[in-house]
Amino acid sequence: MTGIAVAVAPGMVAIAYAADAASPLVSEVSTTLTVSAKTAYEVFTDAIEIPRWLPIVQTARVLVRGDEGRPTRVAFTRKLERGSLGYTLEYAYDASTLTATWTTPDSSNVVMSGEARFVPLSSRACLMLYRLVLELPIVDDLINSELDKHPASLVVAEFREHLRRLC
Repeated sequence: MTGIAVAVAPGMVAIAYAADAASPLVSEVSTTLTVSAKTAYEVFTDAIEIPRWLPIVQTARVLVRGDEGRPTRVAFTRKLERGSLGYTLEYAYDASTLTATWTTPDSSNVVMSGEARFVPLSSRACLMLYRLVLELPIVDDLINSELDKHPASLVVAEFREHLRRLC
């Protein structure tokens, strides 16, 4: 499996790769953010707010919350060109490393997993490392054409803009 690294925006590096057409699409991005790692982590892990900053997600509904009140199972609806796609993600959090991970249940037709990690650089800056693995049961024109098979770049760019507006 080989990847291609591309500079997407200043301070952002993206990598996408797939072994063949039937393999899941894997995309990774790292970027610097002008907020503390803890702030970025707290904003990112508020799953119910994802539709506010990620335009391809229509809805998010928390199904289960963990002991600390964070969502551990969330149902999402994603916009498609002609319709929508529903899927559920199961989340795990590690506050000590400021890392969130997610995956679809084994029974899901949509295969998605990922990780977001926020590494402190200073009290007002951090490095965001984002990885997304995606395999859809349908052809997704948005991912194949407009996103150039690199959905992680969209997520990180939209999150960065959300932080800019919020903080």
